[in-house]
Amino acid sequence: MAGQVPVPGCTRHPGMGFVYVCTYCQHDLLCMKCMVDNHKGHEVELLTDYLSGQRREIEKSRENLANTEFSKLEKDLSDTDTQIHENGKSFQKIRESIRRQGNAMKTEIDNLIEKSIKHCDDMEKKHVDILNSFRTELSQYLNEDKETKLDRCQQVLTSGTNVEVISFARDTLGTSIVPPTLGTLPTPGFKAGTIYSELLQRMLGTITEDGDDQQYQPIAEFTVQSQFTHSIYVSACRTTGDEAWLSFWDDEDIYRVDQKGKVNEKVECSVKVTNTALSPSAGTVWFCCRDDYTVREVTSSGSIVTRFSVTNQPTSLCITGDNTVVVGMKGCIRMYTTDGREVASAGAGGPCRQEAVWPHHMAHCTQTGDIAAADRYGIMFDDFMAGKEPEKLPRIIVMDKHLNMKFHMTQIGTVKSNGNKFYPRGVCFDRACNVLFTENVSKSVLLIDGCDGHYLRTIYTGTSNSVPWDISLQEDGTLWIADSRCGVRVITYK
Repeated sequence: MAGQVPVPGCTRHPGMGFVYVCTYCQHDLLCMKCMVDNHKGHEVELLTDYLSGQRREIEKSRENLANTEFSKLEKDLSDTDTQIHENGKSFQKIRESIRRQGNAMKTEIDNLIEKSIKHCDDMEKKHVDILNSFRTELSQYLNEDKETKLDRCQQVLTSGTNVEVISFARDTLGTSIVPPTLGTLPTPGFKAGTIYSELLQRMLGTITEDGDDQQYQPIAEFTVQSQFTHSIYVSACRTTGDEAWLSFWDDEDIYRVDQKGKVNEKVECSVKVTNTALSPSAGTVWFCCRDDYTVREVTSSGSIVTRFSVTNQPTSLCITGDNTVVVGMKGCIRMYTTDGREVASAGAGGPCRQEAVWPHHMAHCTQTGDIAAADRYGIMFDDFMAGKEPEKLPRIIVMDKHLNMKFHMTQIGTVKSNGNKFYPRGVCFDRACNVLFTENVSKSVLLIDGCDGHYLRTIYTGTSNSVPWDISLQEDGTLWIADSRCGVRVITYK
């Protein structure tokens, strides 16, 4: 056997000593009889020569281990010790960064608190000044007018002539005293905002590994709370509480359904409902009509009221927390009051407008006021996939509350799709102000950063026969997904 130390005798032939090594038979040790019996014609080597060669190889191996292998291991050990030390320093820097960012957030919060308290102090001072001024006027009236009028009455009564009595009575009797009046003081109050932990986490930041945000890793499995098939296709889904309003752009009815698909209310609109939106304050559903360019509201009593008309064909709408109606039309996005007056931008002084080709769906962020739109860019999906009009690139648009562009995106390089084609359709915001949208090429629901459009992760992937069309997110993180087969899935998002 290779590396075997010579032994006194051969086990096959007692009394015989090893003389050769058979290089053909895995370096077997051979005696003279072994040579004749089993290894005739094999290539053999004298045992002494073989041992000398083996010793030379062992020496080379020892030198190699000493000079390279073990030396490398010793260096690796030293490097590991250094890495352990540097690793501690790296994590300490992360802790310091977290504390520094947290302290900056605390400072901003303290500044906001002081600003609000100062506003409260200023309001109080204004109220006190008004009240003190009123008190001074009252005191002056009592001290001057009261004594003057009472003294004059007493004088006329005690020493006035008949003519003076008649004249005084004619001038004063029947007239009322007009003392100073206090104007209406605004009633002070404080309306506490909603604390969103997701938004605080976003402002604080997240710990990354190799540059990747670990809280946005791809979701291997998602929890389906319920799923059902609706009676018609669903192109618009708007959640309210644990229910949703469903509609189709070529149908005249809107349905309010629960998570099992049970229809709790059906609104017959008598016109084709292009798209819908919910009023955050009133909870009523609004819709736009592409046939007559109107924007209408379904009131709490169930009646349908036409609120206003727009100049271009409406394709989508959303309503902000201050009841501003944002209407997506072919060629533009504009903002209106609930009675149809176009809203002017506080910054630029002109109307709030944004260019868009075909804003198919829009959504409003409650926390930031941002507006997101899925702009199909005037091309149908089949034509887009066939490569027709390649200059038309569907996109996601994210704007601030005055419709100023923050960013737009026409592809996501990290998402595997057909030739990197990108065709967004439905859109909404999550509680961290990030943007969720359906993407028809990859048949997925994707999540991007609401500040810069950076891809975060894939939330959901449909099948070849079930493409996500629209989405809507409940306050508790329950996500409704309406697909191309009349199906609706309700899944747990966060």
